[in-house]
Amino acid sequence: MPPDSAYIRVRTLILIPIFLAPALFAQSHSACDLVTQDEANALLGGSANRLAMGAVACGYSERTLGVRLTITVTDWGASAKAVWDKAKATSMKGNWLVGDEAGMGTYAYGELIRRSAQSSAGKCGFEAVKGTKLITIFVTDSAEKQDIAGKKEMLDKLRPLAQKAVQRL
Repeated sequence: MPPDSAYIRVRTLILIPIFLAPALFAQSHSACDLVTQDEANALLGGSANRLAMGAVACGYSERTLGVRLTITVTDWGASAKAVWDKAKATSMKGNWLVGDEAGMGTYAYGELIRRSAQSSAGKCGFEAVKGTKLITIFVTDSAEKQDIAGKKEMLDKLRPLAQKAVQRL
């Protein structure tokens, strides 16, 4: 059974500080360097507002549709694969749709959380390792708006952009 949106928010609040701490050191690219405004607009289907969050994270929000693209880049050194393994295992335990992704960094997986009685908002995205860096790129939607992010069509639309973002890293 997929977790509800409250669980997702708590997981995010707990994991973001853990994931972001190492990124404060040796950061060579800003997350906003990896996805252009035009690419975000095309993906989200509107005129997205850029939400800079320092060198580690970046977001684009299309408020009319209630959808957001979030990109994070963290440098884990030799621990990058172990951190990626842990994130993938956590997603799998949550009964989300998780699958390995070829052609995106050294290691990558995609995940999809469909909107349901257990999850009021959808989410899809990718986590990839390239060298010592872990990149996450996700689309989420708001429970009060359209059901956009928790669909395979959005994951398929996001895939080429995620591949470009990883190549730019």
